[in-house]
Amino acid sequence: MRTSVLITCYRRRQFLPLSLDSAAADGADQIVVVKDWADAAFDRELAGRGVTLITEDIPVIGAALVRGLAACTGDTVSFLDDDDLIRPGRLAEVRRAFAASGSLVLWKNGYTEVDVDGRAYVPPGGPVAQPTAAREFSCDRIDRETLRWVVASHAYGILSTLTVRRTALEPFAPELAQVECGIDVAVPTLLMRGQYRHAFFPKPLTVHRVGSSLRAGTVSGTPAAYARTFRRLAKSAGSDAARRYAMMNVRWSELEQLLGRRRLDAIERLRSGAAGPSLRDLARVVWPAVADPGPR
Repeated sequence: MRTSVLITCYRRRQFLPLSLDSAAADGADQIVVVKDWADAAFDRELAGRGVTLITEDIPVIGAALVRGLAACTGDTVSFLDDDDLIRPGRLAEVRRAFAASGSLVLWKNGYTEVDVDGRAYVPPGGPVAQPTAAREFSCDRIDRETLRWVVASHAYGILSTLTVRRTALEPFAPELAQVECGIDVAVPTLLMRGQYRHAFFPKPLTVHRVGSSLRAGTVSGTPAAYARTFRRLAKSAGSDAARRYAMMNVRWSELEQLLGRRRLDAIERLRSGAAGPSLRDLARVVWPAVADPGPR
């Protein structure tokens, strides 16, 4: 069972050596890097280490993944943002899981968060929900309860926690190439079909760095782009569940356009009970401009 690690690096370079080292230290059979900048000395060093390098300015995240996916030769492809890290043991678990199930096409591990300086990070509203117990399901048996669990536990969040069976994702490269944002949800949506199986492994085997992303600040990160992406995915969905899930994401992005991110986040915290209800969250819902006046 050969494992490829696919790292995308866009408009940033300072964290890439750490991500590369983490993938190599965990025994990746192949490392593929798609980056938009060239450095002759750095590129020679990585080529000497056997890293497959693709240097091309590709601002659309889905297109960048497709470019890298075409260079991958492993049975599995583990995604990794250039500012995130693989914890020791992740790829061993990947090999074990995919070798045990020929129908497994997507495997997600847990994660911990750090800030740009590598210190442990906890969001102001408390830890983000994620699966707390192992779970697996067949995509031809996804019901409303399963979709509710996926949404409530943020089951598909963070691209750097996802591993796919390469031959399962490759046929959907044209659809993947059009994904402008929400890639960590789009990849599972594309693979939500037939008797394909998705599995969730709660052990935190990824370190996710918060606050360093540059791609999220581009036009592709707008709610309109998110809605546009998931309308496309709904049209090409391989199952009723995938179509419903894609449209749930469309409706969420439309709500963000209507209400604004702060108000929507506050509503979500109140709905989920995260960190308990607070007067500040109520104020954000009722009168967000007063609760969060912004920089002075």
